[in-house]
Amino acid sequence: MLLGHTRIAPPPPTGLYPFLSAVQKDPHDLIAHVSFSPQRSASGGAFYDFTARYGAVREEDRTTLRESLEGDIDDNLAEELDLKRLLDLPLIALSNGQTRRARILQALMKVPKPEMLVLTEPLTGLDVDHRPRLMNLLYTLHSKRAPRVIITLRAQDPIPDWATHVVRARDGRVVVGSRGQMAIEHPHPCPIEAPVINEKSVGEPIVEINGLNISYHERKVLTDVNWTIREGEKWHLKGPNGSGKTTLLAMITGDHPQSYSQPSSSLRLFSKPRRSLATTTLQRRIGLVSPELFNAFPRRLPGLTVRDAIATGFDATFAFRKRTAEEEARLDDITREFRFGTGKGGDKEFALLDAGEQALVLLMRALVAKAPLLILDEPFAGMEDRAVETAKAYLLECLDPNQAVVLVTHWKEEVPWPAPIVRQMELKHGSCVHVDS
Repeated sequence: MLLGHTRIAPPPPTGLYPFLSAVQKDPHDLIAHVSFSPQRSASGGAFYDFTARYGAVREEDRTTLRESLEGDIDDNLAEELDLKRLLDLPLIALSNGQTRRARILQALMKVPKPEMLVLTEPLTGLDVDHRPRLMNLLYTLHSKRAPRVIITLRAQDPIPDWATHVVRARDGRVVVGSRGQMAIEHPHPCPIEAPVINEKSVGEPIVEINGLNISYHERKVLTDVNWTIREGEKWHLKGPNGSGKTTLLAMITGDHPQSYSQPSSSLRLFSKPRRSLATTTLQRRIGLVSPELFNAFPRRLPGLTVRDAIATGFDATFAFRKRTAEEEARLDDITREFRFGTGKGGDKEFALLDAGEQALVLLMRALVAKAPLLILDEPFAGMEDRAVETAKAYLLECLDPNQAVVLVTHWKEEVPWPAPIVRQMELKHGSCVHVDS
């Protein structure tokens, strides 16, 4: 309703936006909405090449953050969002967290200036340092009514202290009240019993990275990175926005063009030099979910159902085909484990799901083939708390013993494995500052 997609009948006597000043204008011109749902492929069935960010060489990809902003640049806003140093970088070269902050800056610098800013899940994808920084900026803006701020959060996200009113929407019901009237409930995840850790010999290496360096012209992205991932290991890859996590993962998945040019001693995958592995062969051995894949997935392929979307994970492609009896049985298993997509629910069109449900389906897609290596980059973005807990339980209890996992998240609560199991790898400014042995 706030964004004009649905109407209230009859409309409120004072109008839907009594606080907006410009009565003569379309009120929606004064509302800036920043949503981190799919932006590019959601309106069509075509897949777009999300690997273009690893070089930004095409003419259409050269637009910088500075060039994307309307009017004179507000240096204070850019500094508060920690974007001033990034203004002359191509948009496509920004990290996921940097891109989120850039879109907020773009919204605040719209012409005419917005009088209301609506942010959908602004904390998802932001690192620990930038979350309070963003919340402090939003508080400053809202307290001056320049603009008023409305944020939507997942049930498990913390509500900022300065929020005065809360709207709770769940199961088709909406409850509105002041912060004092509304009991702030943070879901307490059901305790999951950790599996018994069996002492066994160390698994074979799946990923061997030694002295890896990546740069774009003069800008160094990764510097002398060393990392070995073995069968059965569970890794939490950490680091602030822009630290090089996505680039490092793209070297492992083969999406980064510089992965081909690495010396055999710098990058070995599944016991072979990266350059000797065809990308299609490599990607069949990796179950992947990431913000880039989430945006690239062709949602509106004619007739693409939930079950079809999950099944594309068998070949790690973006097309669907006739499935074998074994594959159908595996689809039955995983939809039953996740309690989503069973029965007629599997026939629902993928494009009709909300963003959180689509994220869940794409996580199931990454898991369905039981690939020896899982790369889960912000897999829970947009999911409701119940779906997150179900997914965490699956990752803890249902993986094959030899499956290795790399999980990227800025929320420690989203890591399903306890400390004795999970290993830590931390990047900062493109360098490894900590790695468990």
